[in-house]
Amino acid sequence: MSYRITVEPSGVSFTAEAGQTVLEAALAHGVALQHGCGNGSCGDCKGTVLEGQGEQGIYMPLLLTPEEKAAGAAILCKFKPTSDLCIAASVHTESFQHAEIRRLLRLGPDVMGLWLRPETPFAYKAGQYVQVEVPGHPGVMRSYSIANRPADDGTLEFHIRRAPNGLFSTQLFEALQPGDRLRIRGPIGEFFLREDSPRDVLCVAASTGFAPIKGILEEAFFRGFDRRIHFFFGARQEQDLYHLDLLADWARRYPNFRFTTAVDTGGTQMLLPTVDECGPWGQHEVYLCGSPGMINAAIELLRSHGTPPEHIHFDAFTPN
Repeated sequence: MSYRITVEPSGVSFTAEAGQTVLEAALAHGVALQHGCGNGSCGDCKGTVLEGQGEQGIYMPLLLTPEEKAAGAAILCKFKPTSDLCIAASVHTESFQHAEIRRLLRLGPDVMGLWLRPETPFAYKAGQYVQVEVPGHPGVMRSYSIANRPADDGTLEFHIRRAPNGLFSTQLFEALQPGDRLRIRGPIGEFFLREDSPRDVLCVAASTGFAPIKGILEEAFFRGFDRRIHFFFGARQEQDLYHLDLLADWARRYPNFRFTTAVDTGGTQMLLPTVDECGPWGQHEVYLCGSPGMINAAIELLRSHGTPPEHIHFDAFTPN
């Protein structure tokens, strides 16, 4: 059995086989439905069901508000149609562009710093991400957070962990060189600094989750934030903590900035800094980046301490 799916306002249509999610069906037919992680962790594929029925699979908390659910919103990478559908969703219309690798630098044993300069610099908000096409695999995309605030020359910085048998990261560590060109598309995502918020800032990152947090912190410093900023940086091994000299330099230069590091050798969920370290969690604008498990645990803890959901922003990632 198959179902016809129509996407508004683009008017694009395609079919989904029984058991396929909307996103899986779209990609199978070459429809560039906006998405990020593809596993229900980021919410970038959020759409609205205008007509028809389907089954919503599991997704990260806070991606849909009660009001959005009542209005028919769905996380399309986890939504399986059970009838023909008409949905409102974003379809990528912007074209890819080439970006030249300008620099590669080991930031840790399994973390590579990658600097790209796009042919045409584009505007983005610190914390957003781009999609990179895997060389030799047309149409196969990987999503990576931008690790710097917008630079004058348009250069984009990324922190990429080597994943076991990673389709892109293996090439990055073993084959790619400065001067090589990659195809990219972006910017994408709703994870960025809320400049108008008067709240103190709490940032929490695990390992390469530092990447978008670094961009957000750079933007906060550039904007002259005078509110308190606390960054909690955790990892499973000491060697996975990187850029510690940079963090120490920021702490010296900006009196309102503090950071805490933690190593969780047992592999259990990372804890947040104590209230004594950063003040009541409920009074902060919170930015989380790491694995879905870490973010789920952090959100549960934050909510138990009265942090309003509208002040919790997160970017969940899985290695690729």
